[in-house]
Amino acid sequence: MSPLSDTPLLIDDGTNRTLERARGADHVVLTGPAGCGKTALLTTFGHPIVVDDGHLLGDDEADRLLEEADAGGRLAVAHRTWPDNRALARLIGKLPGSVVRVQLRPLSREHVRSLAAHVQDAEVSEEFAELLHERTGGTPGFVLDELSQDPRTTFTRHFDGLSIASHDVLLALASGAPFDVGLLTAVLALDLGAVSESVEALRSAGLLRIDGTPLAVAADAIETYAPAEQRADLLRKLALNQVERAQPVAGYARSLLDLGVADPGLAAVFVAAGQEVIDDDPMFAARLFTLAGTGSSALLARARALSGDLDGAVSAVDLEHADADALLVAATALTLRGQVGRGGELLQRSDNGLALGFAVTGLLGAGRLQDALTVQAGARSHPATSLTDTLGHRLADVVVGTVTGAPMAAVAASVATAGVNQAGVRALVQPDSPTALAALICVHAGELTVARSLLAKAVQDDGGRGLHADRHELLLACVELLGGDTEAAQRLSRPDLAREPREALLAAALELGIARRAGDLRALWSAWEPAQRALVVHPVDLYTLIPLTEIAVAAARIGQFHRVETHLNEAWTLLADLGDPPLWSVLPRWNAFHTALLLGDHGSAKEHLTILDAAADALPFARALSLAAHCWSRAGLGDVDHARVEAAARELHAHGMRADAARLAGHAAMHTTDRKAMTRLLDIARQFHGSGGQSSGGAQVLSEREQEVAALVRDGLTYREVGDALFISAKTVEHHVTRIRNKLGAKNRRELERALADVDLS
Repeated sequence: MSPLSDTPLLIDDGTNRTLERARGADHVVLTGPAGCGKTALLTTFGHPIVVDDGHLLGDDEADRLLEEADAGGRLAVAHRTWPDNRALARLIGKLPGSVVRVQLRPLSREHVRSLAAHVQDAEVSEEFAELLHERTGGTPGFVLDELSQDPRTTFTRHFDGLSIASHDVLLALASGAPFDVGLLTAVLALDLGAVSESVEALRSAGLLRIDGTPLAVAADAIETYAPAEQRADLLRKLALNQVERAQPVAGYARSLLDLGVADPGLAAVFVAAGQEVIDDDPMFAARLFTLAGTGSSALLARARALSGDLDGAVSAVDLEHADADALLVAATALTLRGQVGRGGELLQRSDNGLALGFAVTGLLGAGRLQDALTVQAGARSHPATSLTDTLGHRLADVVVGTVTGAPMAAVAASVATAGVNQAGVRALVQPDSPTALAALICVHAGELTVARSLLAKAVQDDGGRGLHADRHELLLACVELLGGDTEAAQRLSRPDLAREPREALLAAALELGIARRAGDLRALWSAWEPAQRALVVHPVDLYTLIPLTEIAVAAARIGQFHRVETHLNEAWTLLADLGDPPLWSVLPRWNAFHTALLLGDHGSAKEHLTILDAAADALPFARALSLAAHCWSRAGLGDVDHARVEAAARELHAHGMRADAARLAGHAAMHTTDRKAMTRLLDIARQFHGSGGQSSGGAQVLSEREQEVAALVRDGLTYREVGDALFISAKTVEHHVTRIRNKLGAKNRRELERALADVDLS
């Protein structure tokens, strides 16, 4: 009995209309592949003579049936579309009376859903029905097989009438072979006729789609049906054939490894497969190159580096005979571990344009300007002959330009260079990504909006994968922190991103920066230990001055500045060796200026202010920071020029430093005696505070009155002075301060003032 005999027959409207006509006809002919319900339908017409599998009729049977039809017998005949059967064709062609032909079609998705619901006696989701339809092609019998308890074993009954050649062709197609008759004849050692006949047989059995790909149910079942040795032998032949034809082989390599086949004879397959997947799955590529053995060490090093296995990458590199790619791998490992200078030294040995570009980047990052200029000149003596050479030359020009040229010209050039870093170049192992370098240059120049745009696109393109994906996310978090959006910074600065010292330093600085801006002393102390470890592991270089000075501000806040003072002095020495370039100097000096104020070191604050002043003509951002620093210092002394403060705050805001703009306006408002100016400055502070959607950190836990009290306490007013300003008693102020201390985790007034120093209370 057909498996469909006790299930509802779900047929489209067009076919149903044809079936209605067929019931009144003298004879009915049903055509369709296996499993489409022909047998189940045959008995529904009431015709006395039923012929199933008519494609198998012989001449004698056809003659007998024709005699019965001539004698008035009514026939219902079902047959597949193949093989062509002359006896059947003769019978149908000579049938007397009316003949209605019915072509059965696959079920629609909705009909598949209804059938599945009937079989399971339960509702079926659209997603499940979609999957079922995709796997079975909508063939009713296959749907029932798929819903059985052991679908693969149940389905193998459809292979019973197939020839050995058809089995082999189906297995080859299920194993990933393209629908290429020439390939199939070569791999299966069959002649063209046998392959063509097998394809028709498989289509007639409903196992192949029109494009020659097998249904998923058929592919799964044939892989279960065929012995593992046969599958392995076939996969080997397919893979080697595809390598010869320079066609994709990664799928075959995976299947071979799943079967435990990895002998030396497949080395060429593994190398080719590794090169295919290295960008999307470098860990698997490394496994393939390892299996391939000798001759693929450079590829193995690259794959390991891209997968984050820097130790393994370096161990695969023979530095004595390393080519440019291998040198880039080794230099990348050094750079991610804080050794930018050593990485630059190593790359000097290469004659590759990209490697030399990163040699200049590394040497300059270590403060070795003359060495960087020498390498740049040498690289320029060789014309660029490839995209990577062009990128290398541009990188060298950009980083040198940030030190010796016009800062804003270097910013523009860096953004243009990031645009060169297309897919073919991104796939290479690089000590840093040109996008990250461009974004870092933009941040130092006060172009936070441009940096955010570059990094957001890089994060989207990375999709969480890639050697520098973590760096892009952390740098984007840094941009958000500087812009005042601590919530966005918190979301982006996940601990799992800090897998190497370079990223660990940035991640530690972010945690401290977020805690400091929230006025959260507990979080500051919690983040301090990781930051201290990160500082010890990572030497000072040009590209880590922002996290270093951020850590220094936090250290001053919790009385640990002595732990970072040596590192900070090394940073100033490095900048001095480079001639105190404005682009790289001003943001670190801005942070250091606030560090000095926290420490009460007015001499150092004045020194940092002098350098900001000196850079003001060269860089608009320096001018904004210089003006803001002067306003901050004077406000602390009670000298508030509200027009000048407003101009300075607007300059900061224009550069994306929204939180600093709000803090400056709020700081000045609390130090002016002009009530009208105070109101105006507080309005500006609130306006800037709300313009970026940033979190106010610790201020969020304080009531509006507590924020007012906290702002005045932070500026050094006594309880009586606070009470006079807010028209409340000193005792009430004391109660407010106690609650504020409890909320912020401060044990005494000194800790409270530290906790409040960076909280936006505007």
